[in-house]
Amino acid sequence: MFQRRRTEIRANNATIRRHQMKPYSNRFGSSRGSNKDSKRFYHSSKFILVILGLFLSFLHYHHDGGDVNDRKILPVPVPAEKAKQNDMLQTDYNHDKADIAANEEPKHEPVKETIYDDTDKGEYVVKSELSDTDTATKDEEHLTVANHEDTSLSRYGDWRTMIKSVREEFYHRYGGEIEAMNMLNRGVITAADTEAHAVKHTSERIVRAFLKGKENGKGNFVMSFGGYSVTVGRGNYYHQSYPFIMQNILKPIFEKSLNMDLIVRNSAIGGIPSFPYGWCLPNFLGDDSDVISWDYGMNEGNGAEAFEAYLRQGVSNLSKRPMMIMLDNKKPRINLLKAYYKNGVLTDSIAVGRSEVVSKDLLGKDEKDRPIGLQNWDKWGAPPGSPGQSSWHPKYMEHELIGWMIAMHFLDAIEGALTMLESVENDDSIDLGINDEDHEQLVLLPEPVTGVPKGIPEAAVTHILYGTKLEKTSENVDQARLWHMDRVSCRSNFLPNINGHMSEIIMSGTAQDIGDDLMDKTDEQYNSGWVIDVGKVERETKRKVQKVGNGEGLGYIDMKLALYGIPESGSLVLSLPHDGPVHDHDHEHDSDMKAPHWFDALVFCEVNEKRGAKECKTEEDLTFIVGGVKSPAVTKITSAASYLKKAICVNVEIPKDAVVKISNHPDSENADSLEMHDKVELSVEVSVTGKHVNRNDGACSISHVVWQ
Repeated sequence: MFQRRRTEIRANNATIRRHQMKPYSNRFGSSRGSNKDSKRFYHSSKFILVILGLFLSFLHYHHDGGDVNDRKILPVPVPAEKAKQNDMLQTDYNHDKADIAANEEPKHEPVKETIYDDTDKGEYVVKSELSDTDTATKDEEHLTVANHEDTSLSRYGDWRTMIKSVREEFYHRYGGEIEAMNMLNRGVITAADTEAHAVKHTSERIVRAFLKGKENGKGNFVMSFGGYSVTVGRGNYYHQSYPFIMQNILKPIFEKSLNMDLIVRNSAIGGIPSFPYGWCLPNFLGDDSDVISWDYGMNEGNGAEAFEAYLRQGVSNLSKRPMMIMLDNKKPRINLLKAYYKNGVLTDSIAVGRSEVVSKDLLGKDEKDRPIGLQNWDKWGAPPGSPGQSSWHPKYMEHELIGWMIAMHFLDAIEGALTMLESVENDDSIDLGINDEDHEQLVLLPEPVTGVPKGIPEAAVTHILYGTKLEKTSENVDQARLWHMDRVSCRSNFLPNINGHMSEIIMSGTAQDIGDDLMDKTDEQYNSGWVIDVGKVERETKRKVQKVGNGEGLGYIDMKLALYGIPESGSLVLSLPHDGPVHDHDHEHDSDMKAPHWFDALVFCEVNEKRGAKECKTEEDLTFIVGGVKSPAVTKITSAASYLKKAICVNVEIPKDAVVKISNHPDSENADSLEMHDKVELSVEVSVTGKHVNRNDGACSISHVVWQ
């Protein structure tokens, strides 16, 4: 393991240095003679070692034909026997560390912590600020990392010093090296058999992003975080959420050593389940994501079925087969990650814990006696009374803890990536051994581990969650147990939305958009068409957030916008493009224009809000005309896409006689035939036919449209 191994080496060297700092008689013991004899022996030995060192350097210089100071020193693997010895030295080192600390003058914990490197040529600064007052502002509480003068030892800079400084800051913040590392081991669980394997795979991701960036001048490493209110940072400022804490720690290392930009997206949306979000990962997280996540800590029980569907969507719908970070420590979901390591789908997934990983003894100490990272543990980042300051939301210092734990795991991967790149710099013949296929999008996956729901109304659409089992033929005997994942398309009004907005598929039927999402909409607007609006609770909460900090708000960017309609709103007309792969056959028959030939599934979802028994029921109060034909069945999906026990998505059956329409490309010469470059679309008309539906009891809503 990159990080563990280097910890052992550093501990070894530090222990030796500390022994050399002790009084001479303590090093050799009183039984070895007088101090005078011992000193004579010491200086004679030192002289001999210096002469021997010069002689070996002379031989090394002439053997390699160059100056030893010009050579790059690469890390040397530690043999198992030596590693065991280092473990013993690690214990000795920490005892010495405690002895030294006991003899030092007591120090007051500073608000700002500064760590200097060992070279005296530059400074690597890690600053953590937390206001001592009850009311903290976004200017008073933040975590920043800054680099100064370049102390390059190679084209990648003095990255070892930077990494060392960040690690030392982590140890300082959380009670010393042993306590901090024990907490990290409890807080970050790798799915791989060994942490070294997981870290190596993540290192390869970074190297691939670096090499691709060299072609364009500068590379990007993209980490996109999904989830709900915990990840959003409710109760704190948005910029204090753990994804941005992690970004502030790692970004300077990416920039300084790799000339890469670390892009972190916090795309979490408060109060939503993992589906329909999981069908819309390119929309919310971005197709360029190297790492994705979901927060399963509160609302989705202990099962792993929905998480497996989310994971399968990530590896099949995103081009880089991104690494998965799960903020959760439930055993069934951790076991699922391990299963997907064993079957080769994802080899570097991790599960991350929260405050439960912190030593209760440390948190039980008086405030002044706690490590700096555990002080002010019960304070929110936002002013007291801000929305979201509930017991189930982590406070600011817990967000810092989560951010630091994730950062420390990725620090190992960055170290591995830089070691790989330096080895190539020294010897162009070295093969990094990166298998590109291990990092590419998958459409064939192993059979689902948690099992596919059977005997329920929506069992016919499980393929949009888990894929479709391949039929065994003479040509695919080796793939008979595999499942095929078709592309899933999504359009949504929920924010943040990187691409794939609902407006792209709306043809007609909406009221004029007045632009102010939180303004109360009028009956006149609802009578003129479907309205882009938010629910009552969402509006009230967002307005409260806006008032915080003299009207500056808390910085949140999530918003549950949707299309709302009542019977008087009329018909909403949508046109869904066929985004799947181009068919590899001709379309010369009328049956080729039937919608089921092109589209397998159609799902509509509503906003996840509870408004009482009289609210619109999507499966009963909406009518869907698909491809010119009324859908024969609209069925709730209960195996996924539910929030607080309310199913929020329905499967709209595609009629067998429904037809697609063709939008001819300008270059098409024959408008009557279907060419490969023509655009195939499916028309869907939605109207509220439940006469009792009204705004007061709860209008019908459409938050996501999903199809395959």
